[in-house]
Amino acid sequence: MPETHTRETFTRHVARKEAERRGITVDWNAAVPEDVPAELRHAVFRVLDRGWCVWGTTSADEIVTPAERDFYPLEAALPDRWSPVGWNGVRLHPAAGA
Repeated sequence: MPETHTRETFTRHVARKEAERRGITVDWNAAVPEDVPAELRHAVFRVLDRGWCVWGTTSADEIVTPAERDFYPLEAALPDRWSPVGWNGVRLHPAAGA
């Protein structure tokens, strides 16, 4: 029987495979900080040597591959410089004046 995913498990699965491919160490058991919005929590992970990060993209393209995503600092997304894309994607937007 095929594996059934939730938005959270699918994002974790894809991010884990890409982190392994890139040699990035992620603490997959770290609890996401309480101040992270519920709609973003599925894509927030604690990355060794980087701290809290958002698995997302800065591309304006509607569809991006895992290789076109990255672990961006959580501060780059908060409080409102991100938007959902599709079922589980996150797009980061530059800060005003950046």
